[in-house]
Amino acid sequence: MPGAADLLFLEIDVVDPSGFTERLQVRGVEVDGYRVLRAKSPAAPNAIAAILLALRDAAGVRPHAYFEWSEGNPVTHLFRYLLLGQGDTAQVAREILRTSESDPARRPGIHVGGG
Repeated sequence: MPGAADLLFLEIDVVDPSGFTERLQVRGVEVDGYRVLRAKSPAAPNAIAAILLALRDAAGVRPHAYFEWSEGNPVTHLFRYLLLGQGDTAQVAREILRTSESDPARRPGIHVGGG
C-alpha cells in the first residue's frame, strides 16, 4: 500500500438475504496484530459501501478498498448477488458508491487487481 495510510481489514459475514435492516453493526477487533472491522449483512457489497462512506465521514479522509477480480461469469455473479447477497463484490460496491456519492472526489476508491 502506498504511503503511510492506516490499514484495516474488513470482514462481512453474509447472513439471511431476506433479513434487510436499516442498521449495520460494525465492531473492531485485533487479529494477530491486524485491525479488523467485522459486520454481518445480507449483502456484502452494500455493507462495504456503507462502511466506506461512514469511515469517510468519521475520519474526514477518502478511504480505499482493494479487491481481487472474481473468477466466473458476470451474469452468474449478478444472480448470486440478487438471490444470496454474494457475487462480484467489488463491481457492485463501486456501483453502490457511485449512486450514493455524486462527487467522484469524495467517493471512496475501489481498486481491483489480479491475483
